[in-house]
Amino acid sequence: MFLRIRTRLPETPGALATLAGCLGDAEVNILALQIYPDLGTVTDDLVVEVPDTVSPGRLLELAESAGCTEVTVAVCSEQELQDQPTRWLSAVRRLIDDPARIHAELTGLLGPRVNLSPTEQVRAAALTDIAAAMGPPATPTPDPDAVVAYDQTTTGVRARVGTGVIGSAEFTHVFPARPAEGTLEVAPAWRRMGIGSNLLRRLCALAAEAGAKELVLVAPADQRGAAALLAAAGMRGRIRLTSNGLRVHLTLPSSDGSAGPGDAGRSTPFGRETA
Repeated sequence: MFLRIRTRLPETPGALATLAGCLGDAEVNILALQIYPDLGTVTDDLVVEVPDTVSPGRLLELAESAGCTEVTVAVCSEQELQDQPTRWLSAVRRLIDDPARIHAELTGLLGPRVNLSPTEQVRAAALTDIAAAMGPPATPTPDPDAVVAYDQTTTGVRARVGTGVIGSAEFTHVFPARPAEGTLEVAPAWRRMGIGSNLLRRLCALAAEAGAKELVLVAPADQRGAAALLAAAGMRGRIRLTSNGLRVHLTLPSSDGSAGPGDAGRSTPFGRETA
């Protein structure tokens, strides 16, 4: 299994070697490394391959034992091993054909990262400027005959009609030993059509497959419709209003192969849906 570790380390000699030693002792193989320097600290991104005996939760403990702070662990794919400048340039090429892909491209490039390094902020701003220069992203107009497709990504799931993204449910954190955390958004013109509930079910299924026991859905404080979304998805959850916005806590089903939330090829009163 491939996992990505993002952590902050003190900018001192030997700090990275200590982390590498802890991972090596657990037979965790480091396949790729990116370093983003900052004042007094560095942000490190590592793509690792772990044996079956090392869970994402255990990987989190190993990193913290090596002196790492602000550690996040997320499941990733072999795509993370590709040359990073090439990935960003390829994103520019795809944006030339479809500027509306900007959100999808940034999600694919940055993954479930809450705190971006200065380098990543500059890259994301430049890519956004390129997309804006090509024209505003176009959201497809609702059509009763539209086919809504759901694409699974390394960070969640997106709903699209043709090449236009109309909704997404993305992880910001995935911790099997802790609650997974994510966000959900549907284009205003496509709301109340079952798309949000379908995205939620699929995100819950992905979190359960990753070993998480609970999903926390984060939304702005003024976001309405959280209770209606849960009801439409056939779920119950605890909704809390905090200083940082709404937090919806959902208990996830077991990942032992039993039926999980979300079905592929599900028909709705509005359009058709495909996996």
